[in-house]
Amino acid sequence: MLLYVGLGANIGDREKNIKTAVKALGERIGAPVGCSSFFVTRPVGFISENMFLNAVAVFETELSPTELLAATQDVERRMGRTIKSAGGVYTDRVIDIDLLLLGNTVVETDKLILPHPLLQERRFVLELLHELAPELKHPLRRQTVTEMLRNLNKADIRLLSAEECPTATEAVNRLLPQLSQQATPLTATDLYRLVKNETTYVYIVRDETANICGMATLCLCASPTGVKAWIEDVVVDETCRERGYARQLIETLKSEATHLQAKSLNLTSRPLRTAANALYRNAGFALRDTNVYRLQTDL
Repeated sequence: MLLYVGLGANIGDREKNIKTAVKALGERIGAPVGCSSFFVTRPVGFISENMFLNAVAVFETELSPTELLAATQDVERRMGRTIKSAGGVYTDRVIDIDLLLLGNTVVETDKLILPHPLLQERRFVLELLHELAPELKHPLRRQTVTEMLRNLNKADIRLLSAEECPTATEAVNRLLPQLSQQATPLTATDLYRLVKNETTYVYIVRDETANICGMATLCLCASPTGVKAWIEDVVVDETCRERGYARQLIETLKSEATHLQAKSLNLTSRPLRTAANALYRNAGFALRDTNVYRLQTDL
């Protein structure tokens, strides 16, 4: 039976620790069939300066769930992990080994739950599982890894409120250099004034951890031929791309422009931005035979 195991380490030689654990598990539970690439994440559930390195490995095993739990915990102890997480209290660790999936086995005891109860919520597990077995199905949810990852990739997109400006400023300033290396950092007051502008709407993108990982601005312009809306400063953090966030953001802006009764929705994009331009075309934007001129007023 195939067993999928999650491994993580955030102290010591993290990559060596994971490889050592995979080798030790192979000697204890069965032959390793494959191992994912490594995935760097921030600690979940506690604060630490030490980033985690994660991987998922798959083994062919004949052991029972109870035997597998005992074997993984013994490997952890032998590698130096003497304190297990309990009661929602987490700490740095030299190695962490989680039983994720064991075929279609379902177990629920005080000591072990299979499939892992947080499997569908953890990106660092799903993305690595997706490398190994995208069509692997959760025995309880009846969803494939691909489907669970797609659900996780549904971004939370909404207007930035004035009350959020003090806490959102740092995240916004982290995104601005990805728009332009010449971008000037904003203060909380700058962001507040922008948000309070009656014709400017700042939308933020949050991932499943509630972290701000993208933004865009929708600007309204009244003219004799009707109200026009312009999309400006579309950006998704480089660590969160290829999740579909940009597409979801553009679709949200289209819907909002319609709600605001804009006659048209416009944007400019450099020809070299191949991926962005393809996104805009797929979203229904047409490239017009016009030129956009900009007067630089801060020279």
